[in-house]
Amino acid sequence: MMAGYLRLIVMKTLANRRISGYDLIKQIEKDTGTWKPSFGSIYPLLKKLLKERLVEVEIQDRRKLYFLTKEGKSYLHIIDKSKNTLVDKLIGTWNAFGKITDRREMGFMLEIFNSLKKGQLPFKELNPELNEFRATIFELYSTGKDRKKIKAILKDTIKKLRLIK
Repeated sequence: MMAGYLRLIVMKTLANRRISGYDLIKQIEKDTGTWKPSFGSIYPLLKKLLKERLVEVEIQDRRKLYFLTKEGKSYLHIIDKSKNTLVDKLIGTWNAFGKITDRREMGFMLEIFNSLKKGQLPFKELNPELNEFRATIFELYSTGKDRKKIKAILKDTIKKLRLIK
C-alpha cells in the first residue's frame, strides 16, 4: 500500500533536510513504524527525481546527500494543498455519513483524516501491532477455525481496552 505513495513520502522526507539514500530508507521506516522501502525502489526514484530537477545531490565525503530543489518544494506544496482539499471533502462526507453510523467510528475516522491533513501517519506507534493483529484475525477467520472462540477473544479484548479509559 505505501509503495504507491513512495514518491510523496520521499519528497516529504527530503523537504527540510539533506540525507543519503540509505538514511532515507531508515527514516521512512522510522516515520511509518513498519514499512521499509527497498534499495531497488529508492535509488531509481531518486534518479528520476534528479532528472525531473525536483531533487539535487551534494557529495559529502563519500556520501551522496539528496535534498529538494526550489522546484521540488513548490511541487510538494501543490501536492499538500491538493491533499488537504481532498481530505476536507472526505471529512465533509464522513460527517454526513456520521449521522447514521456509530459515534465511535465517527471519532476514529475523523482522527485519521485530521492526522492525514497534518501530514502524519495515523496511529503510527500502533502500526506494527495493528498490522499483526489484522493479519492474524484474517488468517484465522479465513481458515474457518473456531469463529465463536475468535469472537469471544475479541469481545474480551475490547472489554480490557475499555478499562484503560
